[in-house]
Amino acid sequence: MTKELFESLLYEEEGTTIDFKKEQYRFVKASDEEKSELLKDILGFANAWRRSNTYILIGVEEVRGGKSHVIGIDASDHLDDHSLQQFVNNLVNTPVRFQYRAFTYEGKHVGIFVIDDGQQRPIHLKKNYGKLKKDEVYVRYGSSTEPRPATPSEIAQMGKDKPRDRAELLVEFAEVDRDDAIGVRVHIKCELCSVPERKAIPKLRDPHEHPLGIRTDYLRQHNTNYYHELAEYEFMTRLCRPVRLTVKNVGVVAANNVRVELVVPKDLGLLPTDDMPEKPAKEEMAGARAIRGIRSVHRRDPGEVDIDRNDDRYRIEIDCKDLQPGRRIWSDRFYIGVGQSGDYPLQGHVFADNLPTPQHFTLTVTAEVAHTTLTVEELCSK
Repeated sequence: MTKELFESLLYEEEGTTIDFKKEQYRFVKASDEEKSELLKDILGFANAWRRSNTYILIGVEEVRGGKSHVIGIDASDHLDDHSLQQFVNNLVNTPVRFQYRAFTYEGKHVGIFVIDDGQQRPIHLKKNYGKLKKDEVYVRYGSSTEPRPATPSEIAQMGKDKPRDRAELLVEFAEVDRDDAIGVRVHIKCELCSVPERKAIPKLRDPHEHPLGIRTDYLRQHNTNYYHELAEYEFMTRLCRPVRLTVKNVGVVAANNVRVELVVPKDLGLLPTDDMPEKPAKEEMAGARAIRGIRSVHRRDPGEVDIDRNDDRYRIEIDCKDLQPGRRIWSDRFYIGVGQSGDYPLQGHVFADNLPTPQHFTLTVTAEVAHTTLTVEELCSK
């Protein structure tokens, strides 16, 4: 969400693509009846007839005919996107593609729900929940702020809206150490360590070198640049944290030749990499480094990550091959480093042979960054 987009939304009037709420939804420690108000609004927008994303702005008072007023909410009132994803999608017949984002405007905290367009409708509850009934299809109509049940003919039309051969794919973050999806937001803790400049770092003295300059051990290769390599290793391993993605086919037809692309502008402040440095050794068997540098050529496996970079951006590509309905692909690990604390939205697209246009998605990295310093003395003591 950019400031420009947010400000443009403030001039819109409530309808099938936007809603304003002065206060946050009751969710944490709320009753089923209270949480069903949030659920009903999300379902109403997801089932609505529209051609663009929907936004629910929390902490904003509507002003008809003018710019709506940003009241703001307390920072502690923000909701956790992962908890919301689990809550909603555990109750419905087909996944709802939506996100919750924390946003700051003119020093005030605002909550933003984004409900993607092109949902696979109709979406309904698999069981009664709170005030809502099982199998009831709630729809938001026009400027009405209260979604109501759809008629049988409207429900029948929903099934015709989307071509049956169109793929439907969901991209989320995954746990690093196990195959569990964690939603569209990931929290990482990074350490931005200030290391000594290269010219201030000494060379490593060879313990096998004779005072007259004659080497006494020719079987082991001395690493003169050990401390320089160690400084790079310390910087990268403290800064970068592993992440994984998962891609699931949530549609009813197979998705063919699936590929995920994330483009990260370099001025965003993120450093994605799939090539972390190995911890250097002071010495090793002669020729070992050359052998390690030889990369084998192999066939790319589903979930393998490739990161391309140029002067302006990083591009993260994940080849997922074919995905049958209900199947997931888990990506390999890659690493993200962040220099300042904050939220970092990542814009991406999913491509497939049977997607008429690329499917857009947004993931968010929430980073907490500590700033530290490594001195030459500390470096040389390692």
